[in-house]
Formats: sequence, structure tokens, C-alpha cells
Amino acid sequence: MRTAIVALVLIILSHAGFAQMRLRASYGSLAVSQVVLPLGVRAGIFQKNGLNIEPIYIGGRSVSALISGDVQFGFMGGPPAILAQLGGANLVMIAGLNGLDQILVSIPSIKRGADLIGKKVGISRFGTTADYGARINLKKLKLLAQKDVTLIQIGDTPARIGGMLSGAIEAASLSSSERELATQNGFYVLVDNSNVEFPGNAVVTTRAYLKTNREDVKRFLRGLVEVIQFAKTQPERTKKMLAEIYRQNDQSVIEKRYQAMVEMFPAYPYLTKGAVQSFLEILREEGKVKEPVDPESFLAMSLLREVEAEHKRQ
Repeated sequence: MRTAIVALVLIILSHAGFAQMRLRASYGSLAVSQVVLPLGVRAGIFQKNGLNIEPIYIGGRSVSALISGDVQFGFMGGPPAILAQLGGANLVMIAGLNGLDQILVSIPSIKRGADLIGKKVGISRFGTTADYGARINLKKLKLLAQKDVTLIQIGDTPARIGGMLSGAIEAASLSSSERELATQNGFYVLVDNSNVEFPGNAVVTTRAYLKTNREDVKRFLRGLVEVIQFAKTQPERTKKMLAEIYRQNDQSVIEKRYQAMVEMFPAYPYLTKGAVQSFLEILREEGKVKEPVDPESFLAMSLLREVEAEHKRQ
């Protein structure tokens, strides 16, 4: 009887402890670089690491959700995180991807840069990866944003696709993982700069949360690494979950998204100083940064290095 009571108490305490680790994490885009969050939740990987994560989709508003404390982690483009830090927000990037991951697509009648002059290009919001992706891709076409073409804040990927289908905009900046969806809708890929060194995506938390909840942050990163491994080693299960997340029955689209996911994610997604520096140089050209800024000040990769070291010891 005494043994049974002790066991019952331990079960109750373990459940109470687990409840205390219930956290919220946001993702601001339906790109596969950020959909890796709900994928990990569906696969039970964060739960296995002792975290009860609630994934919250809040297109383009992950920074404000982090600052307000509504979420503890945010999957977002690197630019809004960096801009928020430059503006005094107490954020830090703990993982990420170093490619631009953006294509510029247009309606069928537009097949070269000159055709785009005077037209409207859809982005999610100003200051996001989609915004800077559009500007960099337009530059490659020798066009200037807000001079040769007009950038329009239209919302997430479905809104941009819908805007082109309705004729509200003539082109849009999309994640490169949406190439198949774009071509299926008859759109033309004008520019693909997905391999440009750039802080295209970041996993972000606040420095205050990192300081007081270091072990939870490490568990979160451990979960992220295991989600990446799961996606690479369990293709059929991953594709099934992606179909559920996107509510997409077209297997060719799901296959392209899956391939984009496994190709873009390294085993350990370190965000590099070089990628951050490339964005800081753009801001310097725009006059938004005047004094030298250390790119390392935006990053905290030490916990991810610890996770990698643990895995290699196993």
C-alpha cells in the first residue's frame, strides 16, 4: 500500500511539473521553414522533450507576441527580429536558416523585368523577409521598389496567391517552397534568389526568458533538431502531416514542400554572423544603421552547440 501511495504521489507531481512547462510558440508564415513548428508538435517530438508546446499561427506579428509575453518562442524571418533588436527590443535569435528563401513570381503576361514597371508586387508586411526578398529580387531585375514598382502589404501566402488570381497585384514575393503551388496556378518565376546569404528565418526568444528558463530553451532546441531528423528519416509520415497542416490533397505540391524542407534544414540550424551582417549592410545602404554593429550581438548559438555536442556523445 505504501509503495502504491508513493507511486501515485510521483505520478501527480510529474504531471504537475509537466503542466508548468506548457509553452506557446508562434510561426508567422506558412513557409516550410516555419511550419516545422506545428510538424514537431503533431509528431509529439517537443512533448517527448518535456515541453507541452502550443503552436500559434500569427502571420507577421511574432515580434509583438514575443515582446508582450504572449509566446515564449517565435519562428519568423530574421529581418523583423533584427530590426526589433536595433529598436531596443530584448530579443535574441537562437537558431535559424541562412538563405533568402524567396522567389518573385508574376502573372502569366509578365515574363521580364520591363513588363513589371508600374505594377504592384505583393508582400506580407514591410520589414519582413518577403519585403526584403522582393527588394533584392527586384534589384536583380534592375528595378527599384516604390519607384519602378509598388510594394503592397497584402498578407500571408494564400492572400498573395489570391491577390494575383484576382488581379489586385501582378506579382508577389513567395517562399521558394511554394514554387510548385505558384506554377500550378499559372504564375511565372521571374527571379529565384533562394541561395543568397541572408537571415531568412530565425527562431527567436527574449533574453529575459533565456536567462531564467535556460533548460526549457535547450529542450526546445533539442526538439527542433529532432524534428529535422524526423523529417529527413520519416518521409511518408512527414508528408502525411504536412498534408494535414496545409489541408492540401495535391501530392505533387506536398512532395515539393517536403523536398524543400529537407533540403533547406541542416542537422543543426545555426544562424551565422555572415547572414546577419548581409542584412546589416542593406540597412546601412538604406541609412537605417549608421554606426558599426556587431552581428554576434543578435545571436545566442551556445545552447544549440550544447545540443549538438550531446547528440554526438550518444
